[in-house]
Amino acid sequence: MPVFVAGLVVAAAAMLGVQVLYMVLSGAPPAWLPFAALLLLVSVPTAGAAVAWLGARITRGATEGRAALVFAVLGLVAGALWGSLLAGGLAAQLRDAGAAGEGGLILGAAVVVGITGAVGAAVGRASAPEAAGRPVVVVVLGAVVLVVALLGLLG
Repeated sequence: MPVFVAGLVVAAAAMLGVQVLYMVLSGAPPAWLPFAALLLLVSVPTAGAAVAWLGARITRGATEGRAALVFAVLGLVAGALWGSLLAGGLAAQLRDAGAAGEGGLILGAAVVVGITGAVGAAVGRASAPEAAGRPVVVVVLGAVVLVVALLGLLG
């Protein structure tokens, strides 16, 4: 299995794990997890692949630890931008409906999605070479993310 693909799948599974932790700590409803998985299925193959490509270009010749750290920083920045864009659209809808507090929503989403992106990018980069040699594990991790996302679509 290609290292790039294995890293993206591991990153998506790690990001889903972060969202489980977020759901438990924040008291988010169980419907949050399938929604998060759907967002992962959209963002990891697109924005995640772009971050991984950029990270690979930047860290050519770097140690594994330094490469994982650079990937984490890139994931944090990309995740924070993505989270603020998503929340900005939601905040505009809420503002039109008469709700307040859009700044807090955008900041909170940027922090949560940024941290999620950082963890996913670092774990994906650090474990991609070994995961590529374990295709069954990668397929199972990908299937878990896909099944949770399908629960959101079908449930």
